[in-house]
Amino acid sequence: MAASETWTDPNQCPFCGQELPSPGEGFVRHLDESEACDGGYSVWRQRIADDIRGGWSG
Repeated sequence: MAASETWTDPNQCPFCGQELPSPGEGFVRHLDESEACDGGYSVWRQRIADDIRGGWSG
């Protein structure tokens, strides 16, 4: 599944659509376990880095 244009369900990974056990820690664990989703997340972070003044710590 391709990344969603809008992430409307925090209990579902926006990169693969997999159901997450929780939107916070569950998402972080999912990224640790899925190389493809972690890569998608890294690309997303790079794309928004300049949009947030002073950077983004998340």
